Amino acid sequence: MCPACILTIGGGLLVAKKLGVNYVLAIGLITIVFSFILDKFLRKMNDGKVFFPYQKIVIPLILLLIAFVVAKFLL
Repeated sequence: MCPACILTIGGGLLVAKKLGVNYVLAIGLITIVFSFILDKFLRKMNDGKVFFPYQKIVIPLILLLIAFVVAKFLL
């Protein structure tokens, strides 16, 4: 990711903390946005076609599962 994206995500987590939003929820929202970007990137690499069936569903589920496991053990 670009430095501006990293600063935006960090700022978003700071605002979420000030508003009392749980980190897991904020990380989940960031993961959903990242999965959308990853899906678009994979489609662009493959000339607008998906790499595997149900790619738009599988990518967010896998990333959310990874984020949940990391948040569970680190936070």
